[in-house]
Amino acid sequence: MKIKRAIFSSVVLASLSCAAYAEILADQNMPNGDLSVAYPQVCIRTNRTPEKTDMAPIVKKADEVANRFPQEDYNNRSKAVMMHLTKEFGSGKFGHTWINVFHDRGGATAPTSYSYREGKGYVKNHALDKPTRSFHLQRCVTLNSPKKQIKILEDVIVPELNMASYFAGLAMGMPNADPQNGAYTPIHNCAWFGGIVWNVLMQEEHVFAQPFNGAAHANVWGMPFMKAVKSIYEPGMIAEGLKKAGSR
Repeated sequence: MKIKRAIFSSVVLASLSCAAYAEILADQNMPNGDLSVAYPQVCIRTNRTPEKTDMAPIVKKADEVANRFPQEDYNNRSKAVMMHLTKEFGSGKFGHTWINVFHDRGGATAPTSYSYREGKGYVKNHALDKPTRSFHLQRCVTLNSPKKQIKILEDVIVPELNMASYFAGLAMGMPNADPQNGAYTPIHNCAWFGGIVWNVLMQEEHVFAQPFNGAAHANVWGMPFMKAVKSIYEPGMIAEGLKKAGSR
């Protein structure tokens, strides 16, 4: 598996869960999964339309928030920007991405969901990620070795992602970071989690991130770690990646 490479990338790739002027669309509802795909199956879903998010307005606002403090006041600049971005991106108004596992066609075994949420980090079977939630695009694939694949998902991929977000959360001063569930930050969220989970679990290589020059904002935002950020995961790119893969 490509878990090590993906986990390493998760540390250095930013993944803003949402961005300005995103178009939300939830026009499909498949509470039993995709009936044309054999069971058990795993689906990645998003309620975003397939257009790359325009990051310029949200970056401009972050700059404005940071500039309320002196240039040398990195501590307050970073706190203010982090608070602003986390509040905005965690609201869900810019889109959401989640994973549903459908164990059988009729739902004899309740479906399982996985995602990241503001204030919680990793969540399993959250009320807002149920299979009854409407979406715009999804990709569903049969689990050929369901017990093994779900064990890898829950015992390998999720814990590694949670630890990556936990340590990043500590570095960012997030008050609710914990090693078991990780930390939801503007860098570690639903799009980051769902995109990496999908590509690692299914051994696919969809492009779920757009280029972003983090170094250009590191000093302004008081966040030195942004110098390592080269790309941004966000729901618009999740939708673009799914659309390019022929998802519907």
